[in-house]
Amino acid sequence: MVLPLIYIFTLGAVSPPMSGTAVEKYIQKKLKRNNKTLRINEKNLGDSGLAVLAQSPLVRSVTTLVLYRAQVSDEGVRALAASPHLRNLEALYLEHNFITDRGVEIISNSKTFSKLKTLNLYYNQITDEGAKSIAGSDNLTELTELNLNYNKIKGPGAIELTQSKKLPKLQNIQLAYNPIIKSGKQAWKRFQLMEGFKDLHRKNRLNKVGEGLIGNFGVLVLLDFAFVSELETLDLRNNDLTDEAVIALSQSEKLEGLVSLNLSNNNITDAGALALAKTKKLKRLKKLNLNFNRIGDEGAKAIARSPRLANLESLKLGQNKIGTEGARALNESENLQNLVHPIFGFY
Repeated sequence: MVLPLIYIFTLGAVSPPMSGTAVEKYIQKKLKRNNKTLRINEKNLGDSGLAVLAQSPLVRSVTTLVLYRAQVSDEGVRALAASPHLRNLEALYLEHNFITDRGVEIISNSKTFSKLKTLNLYYNQITDEGAKSIAGSDNLTELTELNLNYNKIKGPGAIELTQSKKLPKLQNIQLAYNPIIKSGKQAWKRFQLMEGFKDLHRKNRLNKVGEGLIGNFGVLVLLDFAFVSELETLDLRNNDLTDEAVIALSQSEKLEGLVSLNLSNNNITDAGALALAKTKKLKRLKKLNLNFNRIGDEGAKAIARSPRLANLESLKLGQNKIGTEGARALNESENLQNLVHPIFGFY
C-alpha cells in the first residue's frame, strides 16, 4: 500500500522554484532561438523567478512573453510592471496562474504594458472588478485581443468591457466559461456581432452579413451599425428570424436605399407580412423574397393591397400557408403591376 501512495503524492507535487541563476540560464537558452518571443511553460518560475526575469537585460528585445503554469501571482505581475526592460512588450500570456483582480489592476495601471495588443489571462481568479480595471485603463489603448476565459466574471465587468471607450482598438474579447448572467452574455454577444459587422465592412463584404446565423438579436444589432445604410442588397435567408426582426427592418430609416431583401426560409407570419406592407421606409425595394415562411391569406392580402410595395419587380411567396383567397388577392392586385416573375415560382 505504500508504493501507490508515494506515486500519487509524486504526481501532485510541484517542482521546487527555479533559482535566480537557473532563471537567467533558461532565459538565455530560450532567447537564442528567438529573441522576440520568450515562452516559459510549466516551470515553477514563481514570483521570485519572475522578478529575476523582469530585471534581466536579456529581455529587452522580447515582444511576446508567455508564462503558462508558471506559479505566478499578483506579486509576480508587480515585478513585471516594474521592469525597465519590457517596454516593447506587445503580447502577454499569463494562462493558468494565480492572478487576482489586484494583479489585473497592476497591469491596467502600468505604462510598461502600454504597447500591449494581446493580453491573455485565461484560467486565473479574476472577477468583475478586474474586468472593470481593464475597461477603465488609460494605458491599454493598443489592446486588440483580450482572453478572460475560465475566470469568475459574472456580468457587470463584461458589460463595461464591451462598452469601454478607453479600448478603441479592442476587437476580440473571450469570456467563455465564466458564470456570466444574461445581461452580460447579451452585451458580449452584441460586441461580437458588431465587431463582425465592422470586419465585413472593412472587407467590402457587408452584403454577406446573413451568411452567418444572426437571428432576431443580430438583426437588431445590425440596424444599430453605422454603415448598414450603405446596403442595397440584404440576404437574411435561413436566419431563424421571426416577425420581430421583420418589423424592425420595416421601420428602419437606415434601409431606405435597399433594393433587394431576401427573407426566405425563416419563421415569418402574417404579422411580418403586414409590417412589410405598411412600411414607409423601403421605398426603393424591387425584390422581396418571402419563400418558405408561415404567411397566410391575411399577410398575402396585406401585401396585395399595399401601394408602398408598388415598385416591386420580383415577389416570392412560395411554400407559405397562402390559400385560394390570398392567391386571388395577389393575382388581382392593382399595386403589383410591375412584377416580371410569377409570385409562387422557385427561380
